[in-house]
Amino acid sequence: MNPISKLGIGPMSEEIIESVFSYSEKNSEPLMLTASKNQIDWNGGYVNNWTTKEYMDFIKKLRGKYGQAKVYICRDHCGPGFKGKELDDTYRTIDADIENGFDLIHVDYCHYHGSKEEIIKESKKAIEYIKSKKPETLIEIGTDENTGAFLDDVSIIEKEINLFMESAKIDFFVCQTGSLIKEINQIGDFNGVFLKKIREIANKRNIFLKEHNADYLNVDEIQRRKNLIDAVNVAPQFGVIQTQLTIQKCLLYGIDFKDFIRDAYASEKWKKWLHDNRPENKFLCSLIAGHYVFANKPYREIYSTINRHENFRETIMNEMIKNFDLYINNL
Repeated sequence: MNPISKLGIGPMSEEIIESVFSYSEKNSEPLMLTASKNQIDWNGGYVNNWTTKEYMDFIKKLRGKYGQAKVYICRDHCGPGFKGKELDDTYRTIDADIENGFDLIHVDYCHYHGSKEEIIKESKKAIEYIKSKKPETLIEIGTDENTGAFLDDVSIIEKEINLFMESAKIDFFVCQTGSLIKEINQIGDFNGVFLKKIREIANKRNIFLKEHNADYLNVDEIQRRKNLIDAVNVAPQFGVIQTQLTIQKCLLYGIDFKDFIRDAYASEKWKKWLHDNRPENKFLCSLIAGHYVFANKPYREIYSTINRHENFRETIMNEMIKNFDLYINNL
């Protein structure tokens, strides 16, 4: 039994999204597009300011262009505290996702203000609601915020899985692996001993294990996950790659990118990613936050100028595809 895909990719830009379809068709490899509520939502997000419907209109065009691609459209981190704080907002996201044909919804109530028991109770309600609206929707579940902490109590995880399975079939369980992204680095430490125990529990229940925050891994680190983790999500890394490429091309062609850097820094989206550095390191902060402002005028103007010199969309897509290969070929 294999998961629907080994790799989930955050849709930070049109170019990244199209590269997913291109890669899937060319390599006959199924992939997942995993949109967070900040990126795409019923009332818009930072990716092209798209609503869920507008995002899916773009997906439909790509499905026409890449007819052999197998790309699953997934909701990442659907729960209160991810953009919208209220439960009503979470359910509006679910409704829009189902209405527009999402394949998978990740129910994540780790930011819900309540006890662990209440978090599980509300998570189960959301799962039951999703299944009542569209039974074939795949379910991903995880109730712990990723902190990079090493876990060792397997019984807690087993109890959670059993409780969720009372509501519906669970397709992916998001497990803490020790991974943690800060700035533009992977600072976590993979907890293989713990994962072997969770793997046994998951196998008995026909559940796939998924790791979030699997960005910035090298070949050896990815291979450590083989036969333990079924699928990984990677998102910020691809946004940073596009930002780096943009700056490189600006330097190559003598294009002023100061307004883009200022815009990225002013967004303050870098704050949650800082680790050893300080806000005074403005260039690093801007590099971290660049993809949050791709839809804004400064970036669009730079993009247009680069395109006078080369097909920048193709350049970005080719770079993304190299990185997809790294994960697909080693997991």
